[in-house]
Amino acid sequence: MLFDDLRDLLGRARNIAIVGAKDRPGSPVDHVGRYLLNAGFNIMPVHPVRRQAWGIPTVRNITGLPSRGFQPDIICLFRAPQYCAEHARETLSLPRLPLIFWMQEGIRSPEAGMLMAGAGVKVVEDRCLQTVHAAYFDESSSVFACRMCGKCCEGRGGIVVGPRDLPRLCAHFNLPAEEVLARYTENLGGKPTLKCGEDGFCLFFRAGKGCSIHPARPAVCRAWPFFRGNLVDEVSFAMAGEDCPGIAKQTTHAEFAREGYRYLKEYKLLADDILHEGRALVVKEEELPPLNRG
Repeated sequence: MLFDDLRDLLGRARNIAIVGAKDRPGSPVDHVGRYLLNAGFNIMPVHPVRRQAWGIPTVRNITGLPSRGFQPDIICLFRAPQYCAEHARETLSLPRLPLIFWMQEGIRSPEAGMLMAGAGVKVVEDRCLQTVHAAYFDESSSVFACRMCGKCCEGRGGIVVGPRDLPRLCAHFNLPAEEVLARYTENLGGKPTLKCGEDGFCLFFRAGKGCSIHPARPAVCRAWPFFRGNLVDEVSFAMAGEDCPGIAKQTTHAEFAREGYRYLKEYKLLADDILHEGRALVVKEEELPPLNRG
C-alpha cells in the first residue's frame, strides 16, 4: 500500500475495533488503546473473556460488533498470527467491511491478507497503528515516530546479532544458525553483525519499503533511536536528532531518555551481556538524566 493511500484511509477512519483488547498497564495493547482514545477515535474492545477495557464494555468477537451498533473502519489485531485468518473470516461477515484490516507489529498472516485483499479491504501487517498514526497526524504525541527513511540502516557494523536474535533469524530463513551467520553476518569487534550491501545499507534494507526481514530483525534495530548513547549523553541525542527525522524536534533529552528507557523495558530489549549483545542495549535507569533537566 502506498503511504499516501494509508494516510488518506487513516484520516477517514473514526471507529476502531481492537481485537485482543486489555487495559493492563504497561502492555503494548494498553499503550496503543489509550493513544487512540486520546487521538479522538471511537474504540470498541473485543475480547472473549474480559468484560471491559478502558472503561468500555467489550464484545466477545468481531461478529458481535453489529449488535452494539458499531461499524468499524479499522479492525486492529493484537493476536497471534495463527488466529488472524479466522478473524479475517469474521470480518468478512460484517454488514459493512472496514477500510483497513490492521495486524500490529510482529504479526503477519498471508492467509488473512489474501482473504481481506480479495474483498477489497486494505491490509497492513507488522506495523504499529500508533506509530504510523503519530507519524502522519500527531508529531507531538511521541518522542519518536519512524519515517522509514533508512538512515538507521546505513553503515557497517552497527547491527549486532545477539543470542536472542539468532533463533528468530533462523526461524525466518528456515536455516541452521551456522548458515545464517555465514550468509548474512560478519564478525566485527568480536560480535556477529549484519552485512551491508554495495550501497552501504544493511543487506535487508529496501529503499521506499523499509526492512525486508522486519518481523525477524535484531533487537538493535527494534531499539532505534533509543540507544544507550542517545539516552545517557545529551550530545549524542542532539546529533541523532539532526540525522533522524523521526525524533520529535520539540522533545527534551530528559523526556526522550525516560520514554526510550520505558520502551526498551516494555519490549524486553534491554541487555546486560556486553560480550555478546549490542552495547547500545545496555542501559541502567540511574544513568538517565533527571526529568527536571532542561
